[in-house]
Amino acid sequence: MNSGFLFWTLALSLQLTNARNIAGVPGEEYKVWAKEGSQAILPCILSPQKLKSTWRQLYKGLVVRWVWHGDSSHKRRRLVLKMEPSGLKKMGLFTKHRTTVWDPGFLRGNFSLQIDPLLKEDAGIYEALVKYGRNLWHCKVKLGVVTVAASPPGPLVESEAVKLSCSSTHPEKPTKICWFHADVLVHPVTGRFIPLDHSLSISRLVSSDSGPWVCELSFASGERIYATHNLQVIGFAETMVSVVYTAAGSDAHLPCALNYNPTDYGISKVAFHWSYMAREEIRAMPIPSHGRNRHFSLHLPAVGLEDAGQYLCEITLQDTTTITKNVTLAVMTVTTNAEAAVVTEGSHLLLTCNLSYHTGNEHFQWRQLGFGSWPAAASSPAEVSSWESTLEFPAVSLNDGGTWECSVYGPDGQLASIQYHLEIAGTQTSSSQPVNAKVIPGLILAFVVLVALVLALTLLRKRRASPNFPALDRMVPTLREKGVKSGDQEEKVLKIEY
Repeated sequence: MNSGFLFWTLALSLQLTNARNIAGVPGEEYKVWAKEGSQAILPCILSPQKLKSTWRQLYKGLVVRWVWHGDSSHKRRRLVLKMEPSGLKKMGLFTKHRTTVWDPGFLRGNFSLQIDPLLKEDAGIYEALVKYGRNLWHCKVKLGVVTVAASPPGPLVESEAVKLSCSSTHPEKPTKICWFHADVLVHPVTGRFIPLDHSLSISRLVSSDSGPWVCELSFASGERIYATHNLQVIGFAETMVSVVYTAAGSDAHLPCALNYNPTDYGISKVAFHWSYMAREEIRAMPIPSHGRNRHFSLHLPAVGLEDAGQYLCEITLQDTTTITKNVTLAVMTVTTNAEAAVVTEGSHLLLTCNLSYHTGNEHFQWRQLGFGSWPAAASSPAEVSSWESTLEFPAVSLNDGGTWECSVYGPDGQLASIQYHLEIAGTQTSSSQPVNAKVIPGLILAFVVLVALVLALTLLRKRRASPNFPALDRMVPTLREKGVKSGDQEEKVLKIEY
């Protein structure tokens, strides 16, 4: 059985009670149970057809009077509320300002009495007298009050104790009392829950104890009564993680948050303190997030292995109650077996992803993000390479260079990640070593200059070489002398040839 089922059972019971009032059987008594401090509605609904009147006449000539008879031992009557035909309302002293009849309901024949807030002393028999002309009708309702209280009343804080008590104005003694929390039946066993008569003691409260607690009273007659108390326990938020994973060199945020704002429950004094278990002081001062009195996170910039370990968050309320929460900072690092920052091609390489703290549920994933300069390579993820904490390269190659990312995962998904830039230097005998782009233009220019020099030397050697016809060379000077002496004849000959 759960609280939802209890709620609908009670609602159905009230609906059946209302239906029986609509029937208007004279002198029949109806039972209504309500929780102390809440609103109680005592039904009295008569059919307008039974009154045999128009709406306007009904509103003008109607007299409604509610009286309280107390329990069976009381013989005196007290006026609760009276409405005259003129619209004047008269209220009794002991329920003054707590009772009313919904005026618009008159037009629909609804004369139900509302009591808010309900007190335990309000229990008893109520009777409504509805008079119109010579006709007189009455509704009789027996009101029972169920009380569920917490001691101390609150606000409650984690680690404190509370006692829930359940009682009613039922004349019989309950044969059985059951408690439900979060739709689950509470089994009173030795530990935090200890039953005692009509009460339930809860020791060492935790934030998960917050919420509705349902009390079920069973009687020998077969009648069952239900009441709910909403318990509020101020403590740490259930969403707070106990281990924070952060890569070395990154900022860390250690959470410390309450499930409720203490100021909403009248707690004005709230003090908090962070401490590091490995040393007396911490590097950073805690600053409340956004100035709210519910969040007290600790910010650590650029953490390293020296910051790893347990931190303690202490919150003190009203200078009396202090609650604590441990938060562990796990720092991720990457180590390698290489002695130098640049790894030589063909060497054996190991990359190991380390955690300063393990819960036993972590697993790792290595993957190569891509090639190129650091950190631009992180924008081009590649295929998954390994699911182990150590990534092994039997003979590293140039294609293995670039950015490698190690991620740590838990049962709920990824926790953190760290990146490592792997730089590889190629060997001189490697045939696959690429040629530098700046060397190629120089080689081309040197080749052109060399070809030009070869051509120039070739032409120079041709001019200095001996001719193939030496007789012609002896005739040249003779022809030059003749040309000087017979210049006139040559000029004539040229003219004739022209």
